[in-house]
Amino acid sequence: MKPVIMILGAGMMQLPAYRIAKKNGWTTIGADGNPNAPCAPLADYFLPIDLKDRIQLAEKAGEFKERIGLDGVFTCGTDFSASVAWIAEQTGLPGIPYKTALDCTDKIRMRTVFYENGIPSPLYREISEGMDPLEESTSLSFPLVVKPVDNMGGRGVVTVSEKEDLPEAVKEAIRFSHTGRAIIEEYMDGPEFSLDSLVYKGNHVITGFADRHICFPPCFIEMGHTLPTNLGEDQKNEIVRVFKEAVKALGIENGAAKGDIKLTSKGVMIGEIAARLSGGYMSGWTYPYASNVPLVEKGMLIAMGRDPEDLSEYSSRTSSERAFLSIPGRIKSMENLEEAHDTEGVRDLFLLVEEGDRVQFPVNNVSKCGNVIAVADSREDALRASEEAVGKIRIVLESDDPDTQAFLEQPLDTPFPPSAYTIQNQDWLEHSGLNEFKPDYNMKYAAHPLPLPDSALLNLKDWHGIRLDTALDEIAAKRNLSVEKDGEWTLFARHFWYSMIRGGIQGVLWFLDHNEGQ
Repeated sequence: MKPVIMILGAGMMQLPAYRIAKKNGWTTIGADGNPNAPCAPLADYFLPIDLKDRIQLAEKAGEFKERIGLDGVFTCGTDFSASVAWIAEQTGLPGIPYKTALDCTDKIRMRTVFYENGIPSPLYREISEGMDPLEESTSLSFPLVVKPVDNMGGRGVVTVSEKEDLPEAVKEAIRFSHTGRAIIEEYMDGPEFSLDSLVYKGNHVITGFADRHICFPPCFIEMGHTLPTNLGEDQKNEIVRVFKEAVKALGIENGAAKGDIKLTSKGVMIGEIAARLSGGYMSGWTYPYASNVPLVEKGMLIAMGRDPEDLSEYSSRTSSERAFLSIPGRIKSMENLEEAHDTEGVRDLFLLVEEGDRVQFPVNNVSKCGNVIAVADSREDALRASEEAVGKIRIVLESDDPDTQAFLEQPLDTPFPPSAYTIQNQDWLEHSGLNEFKPDYNMKYAAHPLPLPDSALLNLKDWHGIRLDTALDEIAAKRNLSVEKDGEWTLFARHFWYSMIRGGIQGVLWFLDHNEGQ
């Protein structure tokens, strides 16, 4: 009889699981609250059930177990390991205890376990609606980080440096919490890392160690990850040691464990640990590409009570994943996607938006526009390929959108959302008049030759790694604009450069289209 596995989630992050099941001839029971989820057609049986509804999911799992058999329940890249554990517990399937899953899902419970077991993690306080954030956090030192206790993807997570900003941050975090609770904890400085691992009969094996590239404070936006890590062996070993102690303290003995860990000025500290494999393309794409280990398949075997056997890495290449984003507006067109995908070393281009969609500057990890994954024998080549591919993509916005205009009218030194290029040369800003310039995009300006910035500024890179001189050359060629070393700072020139600095190529294209359409 064919093995039967229940997969929670039918989104993009679960695609590898459905593909692996089909390859191995396993019967799949998919479940997702979205009846039109992308992987729903790949399931042999599909249940349009909210993944928070563990009671109904367990009932259906029991029915399937009696009717066709059921060997395991699995998820990756979702925040529903508690539902997985509940189903397994109720139906007598392999898995971790439900209590353990709750400890890994609820950040307050997790921090409590860490505190009781001496696992290094930040000081924290729990808060819910009606409580005074300032009073509850008096024992904590700023800056603080506020999070919902039970959500993922960076939703509602923000750093707070000033006391007066704390109540609003808590209110926003509670809005993203399924249980109406937030956690306030002390900020952890230093670089961040993602670890994937599998545990089988107590044997804990690290199956992925990546550098995370977190950008745009006070939010925590992951603009990509690079695998394997570039850390030295001593630091890497210490992170692994602390991670394994934390996993043991949580009670994960058979299954997966994914950690977000920081190397702070105080030493290794645990951010979070989830009782599942990672999302963000790591477990299903970048680690298998780099190591030649089918990680999701190994995790599914454990979920069915089977030995994952050899977890040795068969290759040691570098995978580089990078995200691309947009300033606010409505998408008119997307250009150079094929060219980006055809970049040497690029394996995948994942597009999360389409023409006509409204987009915003990301405030969490689910509001980006897409991702590129590159693979190479050397770290340098993988990084170059991913950056080059992302740098080719052009998301062109509708020229009459007020949200785009509002973004481009903000001061160049706006902390968040930040400008595409950070100009620290105050002499050039004063010479150009851009330091006190207030753009008025409601007027039309006659095109004039553009003045060339100082040579040092031309080396600056935007959030996609596009150099300022490259951006200028592209726009000048596309729009037949001339550039003069000592050009005049006309109103057209000031609006052009303000749009470029604030919004990059995307911003200046919007200005030119908007100006022509006036």
